[in-house]
Amino acid sequence: MSISKLFASIEIHKGPTVATVGTFDGVHLGHRALLEQLQHEAKARGAISVALVFKEQPRAFIKPDFNVSYISSLKTRRNILMEIGIDQIIELDFGTAIQKLSAEEFVSELQHLIELKALIVGPNAKIGFDRLGIEKLSLSKKLCNVDFIEAPTKIVNDCAVSSSAIRNAVIKGHCESAAVMLGRNYSISGVIVEGDRRGRELGFPTANIQPDSTITVPGNGIYATIVEINGKSHKAATSIGVRPTFETSGVRTIEAFLLDYSGDLYGQQMEIEFISRTRSEIAFESTEKLIIQMNKDVDEVRKILAK
Repeated sequence: MSISKLFASIEIHKGPTVATVGTFDGVHLGHRALLEQLQHEAKARGAISVALVFKEQPRAFIKPDFNVSYISSLKTRRNILMEIGIDQIIELDFGTAIQKLSAEEFVSELQHLIELKALIVGPNAKIGFDRLGIEKLSLSKKLCNVDFIEAPTKIVNDCAVSSSAIRNAVIKGHCESAAVMLGRNYSISGVIVEGDRRGRELGFPTANIQPDSTITVPGNGIYATIVEINGKSHKAATSIGVRPTFETSGVRTIEAFLLDYSGDLYGQQMEIEFISRTRSEIAFESTEKLIIQMNKDVDEVRKILAK
């Protein structure tokens, strides 16, 4: 399938455009700075702002055996881009049609398909199979009517903001660092499923979820969280891990104990927003010692969420 056919079923707004292209995983502060520049440049040219969004990371296609995980789902990315006010969001499958295009061919196609007047790219971005930067693209006679603009690196707390940096922070359980780079607290969601009811037996009934397998899950431990169910927010102590006191299978679970709540939640959608990790996961010598620690965990979570 050619790139023209990829656009064939999309109703493109008429008129000149200023565009950007990428996966926009997380739509973090770096992305937001780039998107603000996109909107500014579009307004200056009397053009439409367009975000070309790859549904999956290109490396998921190029290296199918590579384990790819995401900060946010495609639906979440689209919703945030809409909230920001991007005029048109075009979702693309990164496949052979795009992979085989040179940088010049790719931009030339955009000139033809969406009347591209300017392309905004992230720091040190490379385009096409020939991996050209905007310096060389700017020299192309074929693309002389297109302006190429590189957005500067977004620095927060002396750290360059990127999806990979956020993903690493999440995996390490560094909720605060991830939140600073995202511009919001990290969250995951899923349908509440029935577990083995061990938490109920211990006096701490939990709501368990199984998020999409491609979504990045925070590192094992106990977290102070806010969960949302049916539009209502609840404070919760959330455990992620393999339950080493009881289990040896190594299967990870995500279990949220909602503070001051009782009721049947099975089958409902729940979003868990991570505020802070209180401790790492450890094995206890007895159930009694685990229960003592769980009470301490809940007290600590209350203190954190009361701030």
